[in-house]
Amino acid sequence: MTHPNSRVIRLLAGSILAGVLIGLVGGAFRYLLIVLDQWRDELIGWAHAWPHVGWLAPVALGLGGAAVARAIVIRFAPLAEGSGIQHVEAVFSGEAEEAPPTIVPIKFFGGLLALGSGLALGREGPTVQMGAALGWLISHRLINDDQDKKVIGAAGAGAGLAVAFNAPLGGSIFVFEELTGSITPWLLVATLTAALVGVWIMRLMSGNGLDFAVRQVSFIEAWRIGPFLALGALLGAVGALYNVTVAGLLHFADRLDRFPRLSSTNRAAIIGAMVGLAAWFAPAVVGGGNMLTQAILADRYAIGGLLVVFLARFLLGPWSYAAGAPGGLFAPLLVLGASSGALFAGVLNHFTPLPGVSPIAFAVVGMAAMFSASVRAPLTGIVLTIEMTGRGDLTLGLLGASLSAMLVAILLQSEPIYETLKRRMLAKATETSGFRSDLIAEDGLPAQASDEALRSRVK
Repeated sequence: MTHPNSRVIRLLAGSILAGVLIGLVGGAFRYLLIVLDQWRDELIGWAHAWPHVGWLAPVALGLGGAAVARAIVIRFAPLAEGSGIQHVEAVFSGEAEEAPPTIVPIKFFGGLLALGSGLALGREGPTVQMGAALGWLISHRLINDDQDKKVIGAAGAGAGLAVAFNAPLGGSIFVFEELTGSITPWLLVATLTAALVGVWIMRLMSGNGLDFAVRQVSFIEAWRIGPFLALGALLGAVGALYNVTVAGLLHFADRLDRFPRLSSTNRAAIIGAMVGLAAWFAPAVVGGGNMLTQAILADRYAIGGLLVVFLARFLLGPWSYAAGAPGGLFAPLLVLGASSGALFAGVLNHFTPLPGVSPIAFAVVGMAAMFSASVRAPLTGIVLTIEMTGRGDLTLGLLGASLSAMLVAILLQSEPIYETLKRRMLAKATETSGFRSDLIAEDGLPAQASDEALRSRVK
């Protein structure tokens, strides 16, 4: 006879284990990325002692890191390409099958190589996909019900985002708003449990502070919501353009892959080399961008510097993502949002000075608005921003700007970025599957998929 509480016990056990594992894995991933960023900066500083040839060091680092990261993805786990969130979403919508556990080490080491060498990607894509894979691994050993297996997988994915951004509530809301589109008591319990345990483990490893130190400048009066709405509308258009840029460069990369002498590994090497060259001239603009976001939130940039940062990251983010190495899009969006928000406030103060218009406050609000415009998950963006910055006093501005950004993006008929990436992933997998089927039909023997693309196993 089955105990009436056995389901609760199994779900709690599964979500706790998923939280422990992604807390350990994601915490190590965060720590090692910080170390690699420091090593990269030290390498560039050392290389500047030889200005005529020193530029070769960051170029070689970018080339090698991107190429090796792409090569191990192709060889061992094609599903580890890019963010991976689009695949996790496809699993929960019933359009793809779960990734095998082998994706975890590929995502881990590939992400370290890609981000550590300077590609402008985020750490959250790898941690979300690793969290989901670990959740699925645990659920298959503890749970028989297929629906409950998905619950643990979703909880692991949410814990992955929570660990990446030190934001347990934001990671949980991501599951309900973006991943599953629903809230059930079982999903709520499992997701909150995994996020709680995962972030607790990560903080034991890395400390208990906020991701960004943001000083309190002044409280924003309720009647000053207008500039925030205007910022959101502007970022709605910027987010739509950013999504088009990401999709366009990926389409261009797909077309390049058709040339037999230009493999995707060679393409990644070229992209990495160009990012390395950018690092030679401006080391701060490459990599995940956390230190850059912190500098913006500390109000260390004038208008000219903010414009340079915004333009550089707007180009480097999609360019880096086209390499096909493991890495996410969330963190680059936060850098863009912070720089554009601070720039907006700086320009506003220059031409029509208003009391209380703080570049710091607008940088915080810009982070959530840019996220809402591109991902179309405003609640996730708002809660993530508040948890990362501690600026809960900006709630009205965050809500207004995020709503405005989302509405403008919808009016511009901009598709959410992960919908675009999911369609591309499924189309490529279907095309590859059809091609392999043709080969089997011709010679009667099973074709060997050298790029391992059939592992995506689209239903």
